[in-house]
Amino acid sequence: RYVSFDPQALGREAARAVGAECVRIDKICEGSNNKVYWLTFSDGREAVARLPCPLAGPPHLLIASEVATMEFAREVLGIPVPKVLAWCSRAESTSVGAEFIIMEVAQGVELDSAWQSLDLGQRLNLVEDLARIQSKFLALRFTHHGSLYFKADVEGVPHTTDVFADPASIPDSQRQKYAIGPSVDWEVWRGTRKQLDTYRGPWKDCLSHITDTIRCQQARLAKFAKPRLPSDPSFLDEEDASPAFHIMALDQLLSCVPSTMPSAELCAPTMWHTDLNRGNIFIDPSTRVVTGLIDWQSTAIAPLYLQAIIPRAFLYTGHNIELSQETGKPLLPENFHSLPKDEKAAVRAEFLDAGIFMWQRNVILKDPLWGAVYRLPKYPLRIHPVDCASRTWTNGLTQLRSLLLRMRDDWAELAGPDIPCPLNFSPEEEDRIQTLMERYDRYEEMVKMVLVRLDTNRDGIVAPEQHEALRKLCEDVRAAWDTEELGGPFPLQPGSRNLYAE
Repeated sequence: RYVSFDPQALGREAARAVGAECVRIDKICEGSNNKVYWLTFSDGREAVARLPCPLAGPPHLLIASEVATMEFAREVLGIPVPKVLAWCSRAESTSVGAEFIIMEVAQGVELDSAWQSLDLGQRLNLVEDLARIQSKFLALRFTHHGSLYFKADVEGVPHTTDVFADPASIPDSQRQKYAIGPSVDWEVWRGTRKQLDTYRGPWKDCLSHITDTIRCQQARLAKFAKPRLPSDPSFLDEEDASPAFHIMALDQLLSCVPSTMPSAELCAPTMWHTDLNRGNIFIDPSTRVVTGLIDWQSTAIAPLYLQAIIPRAFLYTGHNIELSQETGKPLLPENFHSLPKDEKAAVRAEFLDAGIFMWQRNVILKDPLWGAVYRLPKYPLRIHPVDCASRTWTNGLTQLRSLLLRMRDDWAELAGPDIPCPLNFSPEEEDRIQTLMERYDRYEEMVKMVLVRLDTNRDGIVAPEQHEALRKLCEDVRAAWDTEELGGPFPLQPGSRNLYAE
């Protein structure tokens, strides 16, 4: 995460871009992928500077694609995106000494900070407002899967200047700017993957895109993964500990992909912002409409049915509310009225979140194209195996194998009655997978409880002022952890699984 740079040089770059002296630089955020700074100028104006960490991916492609994508989204699609004021994608070509983007401050306030002040009607209106913005992605089709760049930034790497499926719909001044080059999807660059000599796009067709993404994981396993010993802090079971077994399971998934992809329309290359959490959405504090979307890093052009997800801002993540697919409404638990007062309040809050989630789903179903994705038979079973394929060595193999077992059982609905299923599992394998999945679910539930108690994530990141107290608490929780009973090793210890290190 360490980034060496010259703050004074960054201030000078900002001053040139804004036309006023930069008089103050404050760090406002630091995550695993970026460092973010608030810039104040002598005339009272403000801007934001973001510097990517080495963990984020290939700096030139990452910065160049994000800048091009933001400009395209703002100028061509008409999406509210902060304007980029200055940027550099090559550290060696700037006195700052690091890659950077300097951009306008997003208008409005973070949805995360305003959420509790919104009534139900305002929240539902926001769902519809954001859906209207996202529909602009659906209105424009590309010719290839990959990521968007300005033409000059993809010299020397695979790319195409045949960008738009309907070039006449794009103004000539904009059409001539862009190219589609390698995908900056983090899954094909994270950790040791950036050392692989593997193809990362652009791709003309959906099958090649999915196949090469899974092959990237297989190449990483073959080159860098070592069998885990029972003494390893990450050991779960003998199959999960074997890179060769992971590669075999991924081969099973690859054999299913051609028959489980939907129609060409739903596989079309589509741009999408896949990280619309409440911190990346800004709203007007008076009108409560969306005024800005931020964090376009790693945005890719990919198959529509894999991209068009429900915004994370409106996901329901609780477990007390039943989501009725038949009525499209959430259902309170039968024992709601007998619950203690504090539990009632918690369930009622979940009920509200579930209602917003179902409203979002109903809004999606009204859109002909987006709705067609969610109406696909066994839609989750088409996307989840592909989603988890790149993380088997970190998250464990059990989830993928369980999904493959379900794909076999539901094959006729996924592929049609006339296409033979390529998957075969013996009764013994089925029993073992189901037993491991039950243990996995139990283990994941306990891990979530630990992370909540320690106010951290799987990477163990905590606020500096809490570090010492939480470190001591972590030691106490670890001492009480029973690996056998809880289904796996304590998640926060040296040698634990880590997405960034893999």
